[in-house]
Amino acid sequence: MALGSKSPYLRLALAGSILSGCAASGGLSGGGAPSGAQPAVSKTTQVATFGVLAKLTIHGTSSWISPDAGRHQKLVYVSDQNVNAVEIYKANVNNPTPIGQITGVSTPDGLGMDKRGNLYVSNAGGTTVTVYKPGHTSPFRTYSPGQNPVNVIVGSDDRVYIALGLEGCICIVEYPPHSTTSDLTIQLGSTHGSPMDLALDTSNNLYVTLTNGTVYEFAPGQTTGTNLGLAGLTNPRGIGFDRKGEIVVANDTLNFVQGYIQIYKPGKTQYSKQFVAGPQPFQLTFGRAHQFMYVANVSYGTSGYVAIFQAGHGWAQTGTISQGLQQPLGVALSPKAL
Repeated sequence: MALGSKSPYLRLALAGSILSGCAASGGLSGGGAPSGAQPAVSKTTQVATFGVLAKLTIHGTSSWISPDAGRHQKLVYVSDQNVNAVEIYKANVNNPTPIGQITGVSTPDGLGMDKRGNLYVSNAGGTTVTVYKPGHTSPFRTYSPGQNPVNVIVGSDDRVYIALGLEGCICIVEYPPHSTTSDLTIQLGSTHGSPMDLALDTSNNLYVTLTNGTVYEFAPGQTTGTNLGLAGLTNPRGIGFDRKGEIVVANDTLNFVQGYIQIYKPGKTQYSKQFVAGPQPFQLTFGRAHQFMYVANVSYGTSGYVAIFQAGHGWAQTGTISQGLQQPLGVALSPKAL
């Protein structure tokens, strides 16, 4: 979500400069970190973690994790481009304080989670996706898909899909299980949009939201997709599936005041339900059994937050995460979190 997750004007300016080298190389080249990230101000102390003294930095440059976060199996991870870190929270607590923080990232954007609880972080200000084991703040695996990785998703079969937020280049890079060597790429140049978020259905069909107001579906192993023709989308960001198998899309209206969640029944192009998600909804994710949905709201110009909605209550908002956040882009839940 980074080129797309920043202001659309910044995204277009950066994309234009980077694309000049794309056609010649067939890949993605050059470019520095998007300018939306702000240097963090650090305040460091020490805490005991797993019996060892560790640095604890609030909005700073040192990763930390509390013993509680190391033990806790129900966690929420939120990427924040302004803090330039991934904040860690207890799940199922309204507006908790952070119990850990992963730094050393580069404008973190979309987050992914595999069935083992490993966290995948898209470093949109660079060229990598880094992977962290539960309870750890240093990566044990790194993918290098190219410039501006904005989102990542991991299938139930451990296949990894990474979106690159650039128009006209190879925009989806796929990796077989446990390998950092790509075996498939998807070119989205003909769609005239750059990808934002990814989702998989139960048949491993891949769904991609694009900045031109469209959602595309790709069958497994295919590089040609189908525009689903979903109506009413301005700038679709997050995407997922509810427990009924309906497509759920976070629609950023670009007015910086009010964005929506729009739900589409299978095979339908008109949304069946729409409700306010916050000022600028980006990535969304569901907890175990799809009882709760978490939506990151970046809210440029003000403090962003994560809104929590409950399915059994008609998608009423039942909670918020805002402590320690400024401009959250991505959100992920550990496998046991509701």
